[in-house]
This record gives sequence, C-alpha cells and structure tokens, in this order.
Amino acid sequence: MNGAPASGIVVDPILPLPVIVIIGTFLVLFTIRVYWRINASIGTTRSIALILFRILGIAIVIALLLQPSRREVLPPLSQDRVTLVGLDTSLSMKQRDAGNMSRFDAARSLMQDAGIIDHSGVRTDPHLLLFGFDSDARPLDQSVLDLDPTGRTTLFNKSIDTMLKTPANDKAVNGVILLTDGHDFEMVNPARTGLAAHDRNAPIYAIPLGNQGNVRNVSVRITGYQPYCYVKQKARINATLRLIGCELEDLTIQLMRQGKVVETKRVNAQQLQELPVAFDVTEPNVGQYEYEVHVQPLPDQTDTANNSAITYLNVIDQQIRVLLLEGDPYWDTTFLERSLMRNDKLDVDALIYYGSDHIRAIRKTPGTGDLRMPTTLDQLSAYDIVILGRSIDSLPDPTSGGQSEIAGSSKLASLLDQYVKDRGGTLIFSRGEAFQTPPSTGLEPVSWTGAMRTHVHLDATADGRSIPPFQVLANEDGGLDALPDMIDQKTPGKAAPLTSVFAVATGRDDTSQDPAIIHRRYGQGQVLSIGVDGLWRWSLNAKYEGASSPFDRFWDQTILWLLGGRDIIPNRQFSFRPNSANILLGEKVYFRLAERQPNPDIKTLPVTIFYGDNSVAGLTTLTGSQSTDGRLTADFLPDHVGRYRAVVNLPDHSTQESRFVVFTENLEETEVATDPGYLRQLCEASGGQLLEPGQLPGLLKELRNQKTDETPKILMHPLWDEACFFYLAASFLGLDWFLRRRWGLC
Repeated sequence: MNGAPASGIVVDPILPLPVIVIIGTFLVLFTIRVYWRINASIGTTRSIALILFRILGIAIVIALLLQPSRREVLPPLSQDRVTLVGLDTSLSMKQRDAGNMSRFDAARSLMQDAGIIDHSGVRTDPHLLLFGFDSDARPLDQSVLDLDPTGRTTLFNKSIDTMLKTPANDKAVNGVILLTDGHDFEMVNPARTGLAAHDRNAPIYAIPLGNQGNVRNVSVRITGYQPYCYVKQKARINATLRLIGCELEDLTIQLMRQGKVVETKRVNAQQLQELPVAFDVTEPNVGQYEYEVHVQPLPDQTDTANNSAITYLNVIDQQIRVLLLEGDPYWDTTFLERSLMRNDKLDVDALIYYGSDHIRAIRKTPGTGDLRMPTTLDQLSAYDIVILGRSIDSLPDPTSGGQSEIAGSSKLASLLDQYVKDRGGTLIFSRGEAFQTPPSTGLEPVSWTGAMRTHVHLDATADGRSIPPFQVLANEDGGLDALPDMIDQKTPGKAAPLTSVFAVATGRDDTSQDPAIIHRRYGQGQVLSIGVDGLWRWSLNAKYEGASSPFDRFWDQTILWLLGGRDIIPNRQFSFRPNSANILLGEKVYFRLAERQPNPDIKTLPVTIFYGDNSVAGLTTLTGSQSTDGRLTADFLPDHVGRYRAVVNLPDHSTQESRFVVFTENLEETEVATDPGYLRQLCEASGGQLLEPGQLPGLLKELRNQKTDETPKILMHPLWDEACFFYLAASFLGLDWFLRRRWGLC
C-alpha cells in the first residue's frame, strides 16, 4: 500500500505507477494524432468531440488501474477486560485424592487463597466472571461455598463456548482459567476447542486437580441376552468387566442365582481395560431365574455400586416341532432321524421317500392325526424347524397315492421361502442341494454342486467356535480333531449376502479350506446349509451311548441355538419378550410380541409395567404395523433404577410376563483419574498453558495488568470496484464508437 496521510484517498496500482503513466500518455497522444488526421473529413468540432470522449474513457480505465480507495481512521474502542474462571462441578470432583480433601474442596480453597473469592465464597473482583460447568457452563451468582459437584457428565467444548459468549460486546476477555480434573465426555478434539478460544483471543489456563492414574475401579456389564433356554440345556451368561487401575490384580467373580452364590471364578486382570467373563448354567425346572454377576471389591476401590449386574434366564420345556423331509435317503438321513426321535426336547414328523413310489410317514407323537405334506403356509408354520434332505421336489404325498399338488413343483420352494422370510421360520439344508431343480428364490445361502474332495476333515471357524454346537465338540477329548473325517465335500458356489461360515473342510493331502457349514439370516428367519456327507460317522464311537454321542449333541445344540434367535417360543401362539434384560437408565426398552399364526384382527394389546410390586402409572400398548407379519411392538422409558416386570394380556385370556432390570452407569464416577494430557492439549492450542496450583495468584496479577489495544483501526473503502465507474467508462467509449459510425468513420 502506498504511503498516505491518516485519511483521504490512497491508491494501490496494479502495475508500477511509471508504467501506468507511460501507458496512459501513449494512449492519449495516439488518440489525438488519429482523430486530428481525420479533421479534414468530419470537421474540427466533431474531431474534438471524439477526442474528448475517447480520452475520458481512457482516463477512467487508467484510474481503475490505480485502484483508488478511501481511507478511514477509527478511534480505538474503550473496553473493559474480564477474566473467566470455570469451576468443574461434575461428580468426579467428589474424589478425595487432592491431599486430604476432595478435588472440589481443593478447588474452592485454591480460589480463596488466590483472592478470587472471599471467606463467604463470593467473588472479590467485578472483572472476574465465575462459572460452574459440567454438561454446560452457567454463571455463579451465589456463594461458591454453597455448591456441590453433582453434574453427571462433563462437556468441555460446549462449556467453554458458553463461557466465551457470556461477556457483553463491550468487554474483552483476558483469558479462561479452569479448575478441573480434565474429564471430557463430549469427544471433541481438545485442539479444536483450544483453537476456537485462540480465535477469540482468550487463552486457556488449566489447573489439574486429583490423582493422575491411581484410581481403582471395577464395573460389570451383562453383554449377552438369551431370550429363553430349555430345561437342562446349558446356557451361557456373558459379562464384561471394565477395569481401571487394576493392572495385574487378582479378581474374584461370583455368579449368584436368586441371591445365592453358585459359582466363583478367580482371574487375573493382566493389563486389560476390558475383561470378558462367562458362566455356564443349567436349570432343571421351568421358570424365570435371576442371575447376578458380582465382583468382590478391591482394596481402596472408589465406587462399589457398579460391581454387580443382573440378568434373567427364561427356562421353558415346550417341545420343539420338527419336520424332516427326505427324497433320497442316505446314512446321514437315517442317523439324523434316529437322533431326533430319541431327543426328548423334540416332537418330530418325518416324511421319507424310498423305493420308486413309496413314502414312510413317521410321527413321534401318536394320536395327533394323519401326517400329510404341508400344503399351506399356516400348516408349515406349525413347525419350529424344517430339515431338508435331497430330491425334495420328487417327494409324493403318502395319503394321496401319488404326487401332491406341491410335490414336483415350485410351490414347496415358495412356501419354504415365505416360511423363513415372512414367518421367521428356521430351515436346515442337511445334505447340500435339496431340490433337483434349484428354486429361483433367494432361500439357499449357497449353491452346492457335486463332490469335490473325499475324506475331508471338518474344522470350526472363529464364528463357529463362538456357538454352542461346536463348543460342545471342542470340550470333548481331542475336540474336533479326534472325530472321524467326512466322506466327501461338495463344491460351494457363490455365497449369498450376509452369510457366516461356521465350519470349513480341509483335505488330507490338499490343505486348502472350503466352506462346509454356512448360516444366513434371511428375512425374519434363518437358514443353515451343510455341504459335507458323513456327519453320521460321529455317532459310531464306543465311548458314547445313545443321545450322548457327539453326533446327537451336535444336532441337539444346533437346533437349540437356532431357536434361541427366534421370536416365537415352541408350541405357543404368542411369544412376548423385551429386547434385553438389562436396560441402561435413559434408554428405552422395546417389547415385541410375535404370533405363530398371524391374526390380522389383533391390532393392539395392553401391557402393564410393574416397578417392584407397584404398577407404573403409564401403561404401554403393543401396536401392530400395517403389514400382516403377526408382530406387535411397543416401547417404554423407565425413570428409575431397579427391577421391572412387563405383563401382556393375550386374546386367549392368558398372560405372559417378562422381567428386566434398569441400571445406571456413570463414567463420572468410574473413570475418575485426572487427565492432564487432555488439559495440556487444550491449553497449548489456545495459546495458554497448564499450571501448578501455586502459579494461580501470579497468573491473575498478570491478567489484571493486561490493557486493551489502543492502536487506531484503519478501514479501507475501495472506490475502483464501484459499478458507476464501469458504466461511465462504457458510456464515453460507447459514445465515441456510436458517433464514429454515424459520421461514416467505421
């Protein structure tokens, strides 16, 4: 910018000033010379007019090249300066690890020693603005001595932004002083918060209070929910221990049933922050049982209220209805049928084709009528699980003496597709491809072709090892490695989306692995497909008798695990359940009622919520969707911690009850170690620094001595980009062009 007086017009040429002068002089002289030469043809007066208009246009263009601006000098604003002081009022400030007092008491004492507040807790200087902050900042007008740290979370970014917006426009901020332990649960990068304060010329100075990592705490949270299990079935209760300051500690974990200890485990925390723990339980009788996972408190543990977590186990004994269809019997089918028949949890119907036109109809429970091939979706939905062998589309109806209306056609495949996708059914392809002509539906998780390898070994994948069928096999002597090989493996095609591989087949010589057992969620139901032959060989073991063989236990656990993921309880028209037995306070619990045979007339059902023995004032209503899928849903927001019961009144005049527990988990009371690293990043990004308590008086004195910048402010108002100059230049040059054409010069 060129030198100029304090006010007036200044220029900022685009090109060096001598160059602009030369260009302007050349254009003016050239214009005069050209138009003077044509004086004889148009006359002196007209020549002078053209010269005038052209020179005026050139003059305006030259002026624009100089970029003129009007300079305005503003006197400095007179501002008061204030210092913002923030006192952390969150629950973590209750920790008594600041000498012989709590962090909050230490902060108040520090404010008194530094002269921020007097002996009554009131600020001593009007240029100090006091704030309490946790989920947000708020001005402190009352005595600081009357405050208690009760905030359930700390949001630094939001709180600091509120502090900086509080002073009036005529006040400048010297800086922000924070007395805190550095807990932040807003998950905003401290550098971002610090830079926002830096942009407002408000450096942050923080004084960390409390121990930095010596806090010890264990909290328990249930991580799995099993809607129901069967009498004498092994169920697993999973929990996660959240560990703070417990490195290499030995922990004692107890499983309590109905308030009594039934199992104790001792584990080492190592250097983990989260430690999973699991207990296997079985119940001999039907009912709903309360289990509690409890960790014995550690020495000097800060909080023991969250050392326990409760869940509920629903135990049923209704038999599972199974339909087995086989059009091409083989050893796998024979052994599977026998295994299912001797399992007292199952009520089995089997249609087995043999010979050229014969079918054997087997019903485990006699006296329930003739067994027919299901021809409608409601008939098929009466079964909890359908197991398919091979060549199902050639299966005749044993009661008709020939082919049924669905055998040999695509209707069975269509019914099975609706059974799984719309009714939440469970389907097992026990021998790979079930149809001679594969259906066009998306029912099968994978297509299998002919045998690829013989004598292959079955190995569980990571997904498979996490489910009960393979866990029971792993617990045997030698695990899966000790079991006989499969006879052959079928070639897998491209798997459908959202599939999980539970087992792979490995050849003796060729060690490559290919999918062997695949699971898929399909619509509201699920499908399991097995692509190996020879599982029956697992039952030929002299060490086991009857239902105790690995083959029987594998199928038993497979069926129970598959049904554990269903909404519908076996042999019940209605099944009512919450989404979890453990609900965090502040979150909703979602209820769902499923109908085995959907009734479109059922639109709503009342649910009564009990807290302890008292009915909660607000009742919940289960409401159906616009579809006819037989599912009704509702939600409820608990407002207290404790045990709840939800009771639904069903159309058949019966009731069903589900229990759940509401708990609270406040990280302000568990993760209480002071975080100076966060505070250091916050301060340095803002231009401030992390301080020791003894530095506070000196900082206050330094901030009080800061003065407002009294340098005059200069504003520049550009003149060269005004539209009027453009129009004026265009007018002069346009008149020159117009007159030249009119007088015959163009």
